[in-house]
Amino acid sequence: MSSTLVRHITPVLPDRARGVVAEVYAQVNAEFSTIGPAVMMMSPSPELMAAGWSLMRESQLAGDVPALEKTLVALGAAQANDLDYDIQAFLAVLRLLGEARLADTVERGDPPADPRHAALLDWAASTGVAAREPLRPPFAAGPEAAEFFGTVLFTHFLDRVAAAMLPAGLTPGTLGPDDEPPFDGAPVLRPLDQDLRPGATLPLLDGLPTAPPPSWAADRPIGTAYAALAATAAQGAGLLTPEAANVTAQVIAEHRGRLLPAGDLLDQPLESLTPDERAGARVAILAGLAPQAITDEHVAAWRATDRRFSDHCTVFLLAYGAMTAVTHIEADLTA
Repeated sequence: MSSTLVRHITPVLPDRARGVVAEVYAQVNAEFSTIGPAVMMMSPSPELMAAGWSLMRESQLAGDVPALEKTLVALGAAQANDLDYDIQAFLAVLRLLGEARLADTVERGDPPADPRHAALLDWAASTGVAAREPLRPPFAAGPEAAEFFGTVLFTHFLDRVAAAMLPAGLTPGTLGPDDEPPFDGAPVLRPLDQDLRPGATLPLLDGLPTAPPPSWAADRPIGTAYAALAATAAQGAGLLTPEAANVTAQVIAEHRGRLLPAGDLLDQPLESLTPDERAGARVAILAGLAPQAITDEHVAAWRATDRRFSDHCTVFLLAYGAMTAVTHIEADLTA
């Protein structure tokens, strides 16, 4: 696969992967899909890749909630992020689950006929955007809620990083093994009826920073994975000066991590920073609140401020901004 399908970094190709990256690729390939650009974009940072895959797998793939319901939640979050790559991916998953009529209905913009399906999709689509107040969750607290919350929060994280790192207009195709792929290396979905044991990804988190799992996770591995991803991504603040990190945290908190039109979002908040500080704070804030607005020039300007900045650093800074936003979304959804 050409690295031009991932912006800002050179991804680790599957045949060159070693260590944790190779382990993650092997698990993703066995339990979810072949290795497409949305997986490879995280590969310069094995730490973030492991924690992100753990949260996705433990919430969206393992557990007891039907795959159809979690797919609708992920699709709703992708709609909230307006990320066509993921919207098309989850519509394809619906079709591979035998729900072509439901996928067509959603694609037309109509509500699903099943009230449960409609409520889950609408709830997820109401999360993480400034234009809407999040709806009340259409499910009770407990293990079921952990899977839904983990799915929606991971999708917000992944979609914000993907909006910054994948080329505009890229879509994954049908995900079906017998269909013509839209590009070399387009992902192919693995069987959706696998009975996956919860917790199998936790060894990948050994040695990563962590924190107490959130109460909504109901003592499931989902909570361990979420805490590891949040704590690991938070280390990206170290790529900024304390002043720039403070401004970044304040701006994202002011908007509760909700997506905004870019506009003049950063004109006033960055005034107190030096030009070099502004470059990094701009990338981090946009990653959290307006990732589609990040340009090649934004990332290049930040990397030019320190020759030590690498692809590993780039993934970390984008993940830091994205996950800082997600922690505010999480706090509001689970209050």
